[in-house]
Amino acid sequence: MTRSRVVIGAAAGCMIASAASASGQTVIPTRYIADRFFAAPVTLQGDTLQMLMDTGGGQVFVTKRALERMGITPRFMAIADGDSAWDGGPFPSFKAGLGIPPALGTPKGRIFGTSSTAISEFTGGGMVGHNWFAGRVWVLDYPHHQVAYFETPPAPRPFGPHTIPMTLKQPLTRDAPRIQAIVAGDTVDMLLDTGATSLLSPEAVAIVGPGPAVRASAFAAARLWDGWHATHPDWRVIAGGEANLKQDLIGVPNVMIAGYDVGLVWFAKRPNDDFDMMMKQLMDKPVLASVGGTAFRQFKLTLDYVNQRVTFEKP
Repeated sequence: MTRSRVVIGAAAGCMIASAASASGQTVIPTRYIADRFFAAPVTLQGDTLQMLMDTGGGQVFVTKRALERMGITPRFMAIADGDSAWDGGPFPSFKAGLGIPPALGTPKGRIFGTSSTAISEFTGGGMVGHNWFAGRVWVLDYPHHQVAYFETPPAPRPFGPHTIPMTLKQPLTRDAPRIQAIVAGDTVDMLLDTGATSLLSPEAVAIVGPGPAVRASAFAAARLWDGWHATHPDWRVIAGGEANLKQDLIGVPNVMIAGYDVGLVWFAKRPNDDFDMMMKQLMDKPVLASVGGTAFRQFKLTLDYVNQRVTFEKP
């Protein structure tokens, strides 16, 4: 659930992981930037795509120009949100050992293009969303900056302190994952949102900590955000800390997820309608917040879409 260009070639300061297999897992080429993963497959022509891995987003897309560079002639689909949408047809082939798998979810095995104005710096130029993650078991190892998936799904891990439900509305069709976190003693339903991204103001960067202004984030519906602020006036607030949307940030000092206290998480305020209307249609149950890499960076996550559960581990 981002709020926000394909990048061809290498990006400064980013490392591409090479593909390999271990323990039934296939490692995919990725870049790790500001606590967010970007799929970085290499086309047969030798160009590297950069696609935000966003469990809270939808579809698979890159720019129309990138499709054309891959030798794909995109088909115009429609005008959406003031921009042109293009269909790139079946999922493309990539260089051996440097590819990513096609989507198993709806629309199965297809890739879409849009013109560049629809793709902001937040996505890096493209995105793989919930339908791409659907139907597989993924391992997102934040500390080691590595992503892998199982060619054959393993047996599900039993539920326990660090393995919790990750529920989906309609597998392979509506796969936005819902988890529960505990904030100040209250259980809060949240979207597990690896693509959550904010552009921080200079003041916010100085307070939140060093790093690029565009970074992983977390969001809370206005009524939840306001409730936290009213009940916990000691929690720090950064007025207008999310510069792109001019939204306030609140620092929640302790967030419990899967038996772990992940520590301080900064949540940007979002209009209630973002959750009451848009997200309500996508999820199995209403949520009031989204949480992303800002809370996951110390963990290895196993996202089991087949058995609807997620495991948090500290490597």
